[in-house]
Amino acid sequence: MRFEDLDIDKTIIKRLTERSLETLTPIQENSIPAIIEGKDLVGISGTGSGKTLAFLLPLIELIKKDSLTNALKAIVLLPTRELVTQVGEICNGLIAELNIKTSLIFGGTDIETQINELKNNIDIILATPGRLTDLIRRGEVDTCHMKILILDECDRMLDMGFAEDLKFIESMLPHGIQKLMYSATLSPEIRNIISTTMKDPKIVEIKDEINIPLSLEQKLYYVEKKNKEMLLAEIIRKFHNETTLIFTKTRKGAESLHHSLTEKGFVTDHLHSDRSQHARDTIVSQLKNKELTILIATDIAARGIDIDHVNLVINYGLPQENETFIHRIGRTGRAGRTGLAITIAEPDEKERLGEIQKLMKKHIPVIENHTYAGVSLKKAMIQADEKIAGKSPKKGYMGSKANGDYYRRQKMAKRKSDK
Repeated sequence: MRFEDLDIDKTIIKRLTERSLETLTPIQENSIPAIIEGKDLVGISGTGSGKTLAFLLPLIELIKKDSLTNALKAIVLLPTRELVTQVGEICNGLIAELNIKTSLIFGGTDIETQINELKNNIDIILATPGRLTDLIRRGEVDTCHMKILILDECDRMLDMGFAEDLKFIESMLPHGIQKLMYSATLSPEIRNIISTTMKDPKIVEIKDEINIPLSLEQKLYYVEKKNKEMLLAEIIRKFHNETTLIFTKTRKGAESLHHSLTEKGFVTDHLHSDRSQHARDTIVSQLKNKELTILIATDIAARGIDIDHVNLVINYGLPQENETFIHRIGRTGRAGRTGLAITIAEPDEKERLGEIQKLMKKHIPVIENHTYAGVSLKKAMIQADEKIAGKSPKKGYMGSKANGDYYRRQKMAKRKSDK
């Protein structure tokens, strides 16, 4: 199905065409007609499925046809400031020629400025739950004429501790309004929200097809922890002119790596949820304008980064969830460009990487002959194999088939020499 076949404003179709978007994704095709009909809806799909347009297009169409003016009609809740900004940019791009006003609400910025903006007859609020809760409690958000509530990445909002904020916001809305929810999973918590707050919703579940672009090359380096940072530095030097995004597991890890690489002479910056909004906006702007080429980021902070010219992604610490690995490497090789994703792992992460490769249905080539691939690394890799296989080391035998074959060949050679 094509976007031009939908009963939506022609100026929006034009905007989509300018972005080379012509055909609906499965989540869009199964969501948009039901939303326009006014049904509650639960969309279960992963990153890159097109769910943002799945709710924005019908939302804009419903608001455009609403006869009520000068009143808030919709709230879109998202887990992070970066996602509010990203979805806000997409929304504002679509409504540029329409008489629809939006306001982006999140913490880390001056609340008085946001309060003043809300006085300008806003139609759609895109917000993080915490700051919106604060504004509602202050009496600065009038929800009396609300028509639709959208929870995007609801599972992530729950993971981040926003359950009470979501419950409060929902309690302040008019009874019976249309509700949409998008999530990557149908967890018990999500099912509870559906059963207690939604009315006979249509459930659209899209089974993710993991498609790694052919233009995206991957490499895997195993290294001992003591040499991990030195190997990273060596790789960065090799690709010093490339726009590079380095992922770490934690905020502390991002800060530590930033300071360490700075001491080694690299120009880097770091992005995580505790950075001020001004700092985060500045960093993303510098990356977009190619004023910054090396950024170290955590997964939560990086979710709003949508930059086509990221040439290299480095997984310096594996993510908490295997699916997030795919989201990470998808930051490069975008818009038809070539890209490279390098994973630097310790031997005891081999089993986890096996799970990730199984999920991707793709083997990651291992670079074995690198600077720090010494004897001790080989022993550590053998131990990792033994742990995976559930074997215990035997005296005179170091595990793994390859190593066992080596010892057998040695014995055979000795027998021949004895004859």
